[in-house]
Amino acid sequence: MNWYKIQVQDGTQHGHTFAGSSPDSLDQLIQKAMRREYLRLDNLVYWDQGQVKDWAEWDRRDAPTVCINPAHVLSIQPFKGDPRTLPR
Repeated sequence: MNWYKIQVQDGTQHGHTFAGSSPDSLDQLIQKAMRREYLRLDNLVYWDQGQVKDWAEWDRRDAPTVCINPAHVLSIQPFKGDPRTLPR
């Protein structure tokens, strides 16, 4: 499993960043974006005061998955591993 931060322009000043996992390599994600295919991240996490937390701690109603419209992608940055276990 590969972990990524994907920054998107959502109409706000700073945009929005999603962090989660994907079975796709970085090159595969880039190719999907170039083909205008939605990018899927699972196991979403978020940052709270410098700590990485599971999505369920933020909102238990939503599944920890997002499909991102590639037209809004500003950047894709891979993590070295699961951000929940990486040292800060």
